[in-house]
Amino acid sequence: MPENQLNQASVVVTTLLHYNVTIRDTLEYCLNKPSYDVELFKNKKRAVLIEVDQNTPLKNIINNSTENEAGAKLEKQIRDFYEEVYGDSSTILSLGTNADGKEEVRVDANQHLAIYKSVLPIHTQISSMITGILNDAHSKNIDVAEVEKVYRSEEKMFAAVAYLTLVGDLNKLFADYNKARQEAQGAVTPASNFIQQDLETVIRNINTVRATSRVTSLVFKQMEDKINALIETMTGRRDLPEGKNHNDLMRETAETVNLYVRDAEAEFRAFYPPLINKLLAQVGQNGQAAA
Repeated sequence: MPENQLNQASVVVTTLLHYNVTIRDTLEYCLNKPSYDVELFKNKKRAVLIEVDQNTPLKNIINNSTENEAGAKLEKQIRDFYEEVYGDSSTILSLGTNADGKEEVRVDANQHLAIYKSVLPIHTQISSMITGILNDAHSKNIDVAEVEKVYRSEEKMFAAVAYLTLVGDLNKLFADYNKARQEAQGAVTPASNFIQQDLETVIRNINTVRATSRVTSLVFKQMEDKINALIETMTGRRDLPEGKNHNDLMRETAETVNLYVRDAEAEFRAFYPPLINKLLAQVGQNGQAAA
């Protein structure tokens, strides 16, 4: 095989990585931004289903997993995710027209939890597929070093973006909860109970990311420890540091996560595009249709 050619295992991993990036990028809509790119939205919407509608590596893996129902379950998760988040009748993401008559992406910021509900488990399952393929390649002495490097960078990027969005929602919900209690002179109300339920869901999602992440660097773990400390102070399981309040901790934690995202994104952008370009060039040389 030519030096610049990807072996079959690397091709499959690259296509799965590409799909996981699409799934991960849906978390963009859990960030409060003034606007979202319309064409990128349309591309994501198309990409979510194409991998399970066509004869792709992911579809082949799903089909070969149907004996234990895991494949059918994952495909259903993906299709349900599409309908709920990207579908034409979705109330979470939709296309509309702004005051200037230009097309825009509309995001219901109150439905972030529905995005996490699908994105986190789907990404985790695709990552498990990738890990299985890499382990199999290692056992057969197949060189997958290049794609494994990119996979590791994508795992860092996913965890970074997941924490960025989840910590943002954690801080907002905690502020909303305290405001609701203050307005009720400290009493528990239906409004504060509703916010508390969302807070608990966000915390569970953060714990899920922590439990499933394969990133082991000290910098990453220090960020996780800071997030965990913030949660424990919010839930009364840890005292506030002397001279600091919850707002101080929320701000410091958000700053730490943002710094990690910056570094993770720089690494990912350095590794990922060259791999995708190599795959596209190889597909073109082979006269095959791109997945």
